[in-house]
Amino acid sequence: MRGGGTSFYIYNLYDGSSKKIYEVNSSYVSASISPDMKKIFIHSSPVSYSAQVTIIDKTGEVEYQKDVPSYDLTHSWNRFNEDVLLMTSFNEDWSFQVFEINLKKKIMEPIEVEEPFVQWQSKSSILFQDWDSNELSVSAPLISQNILNHEKEMIVEDSVHFNQFVDSLLSVHSLEDKGPFTYQFIHSNGEIQSEFTVVLLSRYSDWLIPYYDMIEKDGRLITFVANEPGSFDTYTGTFSLKSWDTVSGKEKVLFEDLPLEPIRCSPDGEFCLYGNQLEKVINLKKPDIIHLLKEEGADI
Repeated sequence: MRGGGTSFYIYNLYDGSSKKIYEVNSSYVSASISPDMKKIFIHSSPVSYSAQVTIIDKTGEVEYQKDVPSYDLTHSWNRFNEDVLLMTSFNEDWSFQVFEINLKKKIMEPIEVEEPFVQWQSKSSILFQDWDSNELSVSAPLISQNILNHEKEMIVEDSVHFNQFVDSLLSVHSLEDKGPFTYQFIHSNGEIQSEFTVVLLSRYSDWLIPYYDMIEKDGRLITFVANEPGSFDTYTGTFSLKSWDTVSGKEKVLFEDLPLEPIRCSPDGEFCLYGNQLEKVINLKKPDIIHLLKEEGADI
């Protein structure tokens, strides 16, 4: 970030070169890259209660841009069709509207769904947790809804957290209110591929799901696991970084003593970006950690 603006760069890990591809002004809020690593969703807010959505390709070319009345935004990339994504716009009172953005057609259309936090299950169906508004709970039924005919189906009876990947669905659940918790990988035909059990750290109103990422080419989940039980608010321990083969069920400990920070892995499964600014690289083959960035005053 320089001079109040935010710049986007492509950085080559092998030769150390970098190239600036795009810049937004000081209204920048957040960004995320698509699962195929070819597009970037940029959320900025030029004025109060308004958001500007910009989607660029990896050369910096703008594929879509639109201003949306919004207090806050969330979005979900479609792993089954990279030209389509879901976006939820919240009002100040947390009422919401879910939209489908089609990059090829350059259109954004509202869709009717009961919950704001949705993910694609297939090209024409979405997933959401069906929360009971009259009851405080940390888990809810996981529901599939066809966006064409609006038909619904319960996929998991009680889910704390979920994430749909191309070849499997991750659902986290517990048979007891206080755990332990099971990470369950479910095939598209409904069969359980594999599962493993961990102790999660508690929070005021829910449970902490530590940072993780899926290397879909190999079916490997790279995830942090707390080394001690307890409450996240007072936790002073460290985390282990583990690799879990979602097909065979084999587990491998990569590191035993790391701070909990965001992680994002490359599609080829060789490296993971790691750190609060994704400023470090984990080599999964050795494994070791390389620092990419150094602080230089305000020019970070």
